[in-house]
Amino acid sequence: MLHELRSFPLLNGYRGSSPADVGAIEDVMLRIGVLVDDHPCIAELDCNPVIASAAGATVVDARIRIEAPTPRRPLGARR
Repeated sequence: MLHELRSFPLLNGYRGSSPADVGAIEDVMLRIGVLVDDHPCIAELDCNPVIASAAGATVVDARIRIEAPTPRRPLGARR
């Protein structure tokens, strides 16, 4: 998914800068996915900015909006 971004070449290093740790960015994204999956009351999650460097990736600020989760349909249920 990251490799499909038009801005991905910036993560590979530009103008002599070292490349960002893409694995660390992927780890942040996967952890956010698990967090949202484990807590269905999370309606919105905004992580801005996420700073990536050769040393890793860090979420500097996050905003979460919580609301009552909608009940999940049973597997195989039609919409």
